[in-house]
Amino acid sequence: MLGNSIKYAERVKESRQVEKIKKALGDQASEFIPSYYAVLYYGKDFLGGLLEPEEYRKRWDREEVIKTHSFISRKIRKCFGDIPLFWFINRHDNYEDAEGVCKKGSFHSDLYIGEIPDEAIEDPSTALLPLFYAEKQSGIPINMREVGIEALKQLLLEACIRDAKWVGRHPNSLKLQSVPIEEFSQTFDYGLKDITKLDDFNQIVDWKNSSFYKQINRYSSPFMIKSHN
Repeated sequence: MLGNSIKYAERVKESRQVEKIKKALGDQASEFIPSYYAVLYYGKDFLGGLLEPEEYRKRWDREEVIKTHSFISRKIRKCFGDIPLFWFINRHDNYEDAEGVCKKGSFHSDLYIGEIPDEAIEDPSTALLPLFYAEKQSGIPINMREVGIEALKQLLLEACIRDAKWVGRHPNSLKLQSVPIEEFSQTFDYGLKDITKLDDFNQIVDWKNSSFYKQINRYSSPFMIKSHN
């Protein structure tokens, strides 16, 4: 009985630490006023077709997912400037294979993106300029759409992210939406929903490609300083 009580107390303590760290991460992200939330799915090839088995297996490889994050992060910053990004790696639901064996789901990514300045659109970089001529499913280039600057930012951001090999042209490979300030906390919490233990932070948070300035270190203080990308 004593052993069970100790284990329960340890779980309660860990749960409180997890919630404290989640709040700290949310507070850090809110300082940058993230304006967009994206979910990236990796189940198709660039043109929207089926993946070869070897490529499909990479969707279960966390390091391969991080490589995609790195590519997209560099691309976004070349196009729009040094805006903050916050990446989380989550899994699809578990499933049963043909033999009835339970398997872990493949990865998908949650990305929170900071505000894009008007200047990035009004005076586009050489990296952004070609995206003005990108076509969506309608076949109409972005530069020919009669939309305001905020809608234009989102169209260009989507085109930028879709340049990644793992995202590409399939309509369901990317879900991108603007996030009103009053909805940020709830939206951000969704990316952290699968974090229930301290060890989960280093599996789900992509520290390397995120703009968090503090990182968890469970072996000393709760956080350690981490520089911006």
